[in-house]
Amino acid sequence: MANGQDSLVQRQDLLGLMLKGVESHYNWSFLQEHLVQGRVIKPQNINEILISSETAQKLNIKLNDDVSAYHIKQQPLLKKLKVVGIYNTGFLEYDQKLVFGNLALVQQMSDNGTKISLRPILDGPSSFLITVEVAGDASNLLFDWGMGKDIYTAQRFTTLSDTTLKVYAYRFSNSSSKVELIDSAQLQIQSPGILAFNDLKQDNSEPICLIDGANEQVFATQKGPLRFRFFDGMGTAAQFISGFEVGVTDFAALASTEKALKEAVEMRPVNQHLLQVSNIQDTEADLFSWLHFLDFNVLIIIFLMLLIGIINVGSAILVLIVVRTSFVGLLKALGANNRSIRQIFLWQAAYLLLRGLLIGNLLAVLLCWLQFRFEIFRLNPEVYYLDAVPISFDIWNFIFINVLTFGTCMIALLLPSRVVARISPIKAIQFK
Repeated sequence: MANGQDSLVQRQDLLGLMLKGVESHYNWSFLQEHLVQGRVIKPQNINEILISSETAQKLNIKLNDDVSAYHIKQQPLLKKLKVVGIYNTGFLEYDQKLVFGNLALVQQMSDNGTKISLRPILDGPSSFLITVEVAGDASNLLFDWGMGKDIYTAQRFTTLSDTTLKVYAYRFSNSSSKVELIDSAQLQIQSPGILAFNDLKQDNSEPICLIDGANEQVFATQKGPLRFRFFDGMGTAAQFISGFEVGVTDFAALASTEKALKEAVEMRPVNQHLLQVSNIQDTEADLFSWLHFLDFNVLIIIFLMLLIGIINVGSAILVLIVVRTSFVGLLKALGANNRSIRQIFLWQAAYLLLRGLLIGNLLAVLLCWLQFRFEIFRLNPEVYYLDAVPISFDIWNFIFINVLTFGTCMIALLLPSRVVARISPIKAIQFK
């Protein structure tokens, strides 16, 4: 109750998602076409994210809301992010799992590279332990606490007082025998006097999840609060990404582009990892199998439409010939040959075909525009991966289908038009 009135509690859940990091040159044209609310993220604002309407509905998130994102690793990390845009591509397979954020955000939250920090561990029974926590690659590291480089990752103290500890991390190269500075971190201790371990109160506990931006930890003692201020290293995460995404403008060039990339980079070692190249047809094989199945269905539909068109137009020309049997006989009696009479009926059939195509094309273009504009015909995205029938208008495909239909039907009409040759002039004139 608030001020004597019922308060509204909105339910929010946890949902596992994939955070895709993009840089300033990312092509946003596709997502901008499918933005429902807001805008795309800005490169300078590292904590902005773009989510799908499917995710927003599941988690009860609205535009410009602040959300909590947990990254589960050695020590879970909690970051506060702001939703600046909501998109809906209708492609449920991706909408329900993808969140777009800045590449720097992903690099900060990941364990790529090497990053060190100093943390207190109050394990007792009679001393304080200050340890180096390493995120990412911890191989071949040496640490300098001010007394030279060594392998020690912790220092033990029997008492604590106001001081600042600083440690440097170096990586030793086995191949070149060189030592390279990787990172550094500081820990500032603010103590209410000289403290022994027995001065700590027993109700202190370690944080379960580290909140991003939180730079201190406080412990209760008999003499007052014991504060540890963290100044973590920047790390080398900005030098690492999990992969490159290469776009092609011509899908037919996918195979040649993949081959060129494989020849250039595949199986070459980089930071103890071998580079690999894969195309979207391999990673999304099920999706492309489904698309090929749809293409096969389109061929079947076109074949059936042509067959129905041939039968209908063939029936129409046969009816025209039968109805005008006396007319055919009269023309033959006046000296017209079979070829010229067949041409008359073929021209009539061509007129009917062109008229039908014109009316059909007008209706088709109208329906396509209505579907493109208002998405009248909906689909189940769990089955079709789309929430509406997509429309892609290609003028050359449009012309090709019309020419194919007209040409196929006219060629097919050559057979029924041969009925003219079997009509006898005498019987035809007497026909009523």
